[in-house]
Amino acid sequence: MKLIKLSRRKTGKRGFTLIELIMAIVVVGIIALPISITLGKHVQSVFVSQDYTTALNLARFDMEQALNTDYASLSSASFNNYQGYDYNLSRTVTYAQGSAGSAESLKLVTISVTRAGKADVLVTLKTYIAKNVTSGL
Repeated sequence: MKLIKLSRRKTGKRGFTLIELIMAIVVVGIIALPISITLGKHVQSVFVSQDYTTALNLARFDMEQALNTDYASLSSASFNNYQGYDYNLSRTVTYAQGSAGSAESLKLVTISVTRAGKADVLVTLKTYIAKNVTSGL
């Protein structure tokens, strides 16, 4: 009868030690931390940029409406949820020169846009509109 020898496992290195695994995790963590912070800041800046872009476009839209409005009927106004967006817009019209009764006058139109429910002004646009003002020689 033959005897079957039970073979022993080879004692060679076959895997990673616990210390090697911990060091690999530490190195990956050191590399991943700044990348994750940078990515988070980038995502935040995208939302802020979108906020400013929307506010600026709404202000430009209202400025075009003000410039196309008859001089006599141009007046101050406030709008909540302007054009269906979550922004408030205020248009302030004041006389910079002259008055309503004078033949020549100059109105200052100021448009400010804020996020609904917040006090911080995101965008402010200003322009002057003249009535019967001639320039030149």
